[in-house]
Amino acid sequence: MRKQFQYGAVGAAALACVALSAAAETGAYAVAQTGSAAGQVFDIGPDPAGLPANCPFPNNDATFHFLDGTMVQHGTTNKNGDWGGETLEGTAIFYEDTTPLYQGHVTIWTGGGNNAKSQSEGGFTLTFHGTGSLGSLDIHANFHQTSNANGNSTANVANVSVTCS
Repeated sequence: MRKQFQYGAVGAAALACVALSAAAETGAYAVAQTGSAAGQVFDIGPDPAGLPANCPFPNNDATFHFLDGTMVQHGTTNKNGDWGGETLEGTAIFYEDTTPLYQGHVTIWTGGGNNAKSQSEGGFTLTFHGTGSLGSLDIHANFHQTSNANGNSTANVANVSVTCS
């Protein structure tokens, strides 16, 4: 069975239900859910910076298919704003299009929030080390963006490092 991981898909609905009931009573809530990452699929798409010349595969649609591991979703709401995030960690297979190429350890974090003044932030970090018949693959990517109360971007960071050997 293939599950497509979408940020906040199931967790957001659960968090929203808890938030509405808790916020109605206290104006604040915090919740965390844990589970297995096995079966989750995380789509990362092509590398926005392009791949090093020695990588033995095209820069097409890439995904991670989790074989095992853990998933944690968390959220907090209070008078100062809302924050939430998700972490997946475990053994996964790196696919390029539909071809499995490398198996190894991956950690993915994504999250964000906004404060009562409508300032917001969001981020994403991914680290992977895997091996396969093509050699080894190391990926480290992190993105972070903040915006002010007018919705204008005040910081936008994107770093991607891919090493094939």
